[in-house]
Amino acid sequence: MQNFGWAFLGCGGIAHTVARELIKDGGKIVACWNRTGERARQFAAQYGATAYLDAREALTAKGVNGAYIAVTHNGHLPLAQLCIQLGVPVLCEKPLTVNEGGAQQLFDMAKSKGVYLAEAMWTWFNDTAIKVREWVKSGKIGDITAVSATYALPMLPFMEKERHKSPALIGGALLDIGIYPIRYMYELFGMPKGITCRGKLQGGVDKRERVVMDYGAFKANIYIARASLAGEGLKICGTQGKICVPYFHAASHARLTGKNGERFCDNSLKYAVQFRRAAEEISGGRKVSAYCPPQSTIDTMRLLDECRAQMGLVYPCERQKDGTAALLPC
Repeated sequence: MQNFGWAFLGCGGIAHTVARELIKDGGKIVACWNRTGERARQFAAQYGATAYLDAREALTAKGVNGAYIAVTHNGHLPLAQLCIQLGVPVLCEKPLTVNEGGAQQLFDMAKSKGVYLAEAMWTWFNDTAIKVREWVKSGKIGDITAVSATYALPMLPFMEKERHKSPALIGGALLDIGIYPIRYMYELFGMPKGITCRGKLQGGVDKRERVVMDYGAFKANIYIARASLAGEGLKICGTQGKICVPYFHAASHARLTGKNGERFCDNSLKYAVQFRRAAEEISGGRKVSAYCPPQSTIDTMRLLDECRAQMGLVYPCERQKDGTAALLPC
């Protein structure tokens, strides 16, 4: 970590949260860029980096070994393309892109250029989620009978920002927080036989939804909301036990009860672990991540696309010039 230099593209709230953990873990940020130059300068002064007025200059600065993209969702695709064009390995915040077409385009480009590209889905770079998947795959709770996940916290009344409510900035609940439970189900059980989504749209973005992923023998029921209080948790019931994971998207512990009871705890810095493991993969010459592989990201985007189609949610960047919805890669 001490010898791996990161360039941060985007210096907002999430970038600061990540940077604090990264520095505490011995990591290094050598360059940064932000659309607002003053914000980049303040970020650089706080974390020992150099601020640049141009993203290309930040990516090509001396000592940069990888890039982290932390801008609003609408900016992920063009900045990731720039990184790949310059041959800079990239870890891009979730969602990697707005839709499946954009994700496929990026991974195709990364493969053709031989450049590492991974979605910064920190949940699956960390050991708690990996352990839960191991429990499920090994049959420790028997046959699955029911699954439920909730991610519903009243964020908007306390921290509403333009990116949360703007269609142009890809606002809404589904791609910002709904991606976590849907990806979790995919990682545990694969692609469902079907998915249904019922949601509430307001001002061109989604506020909440109920999603059901059908796996034949059982259904995974998901509730997502940004303006109501129902908590965050995951429960997986089986014929021989049950798994409970509070705050599953960034969990520090999980509990398995039943015949093969077990408790798993991990108090590590979750963002720091993600960056350390991504740096190890890049330094080791990997072009795709073992923790967050391309197909997992592409399949999850396909599921999110289907949810949006059922709600009638189309973002401006997906429309053709005549205004018709074409789900253009973005």
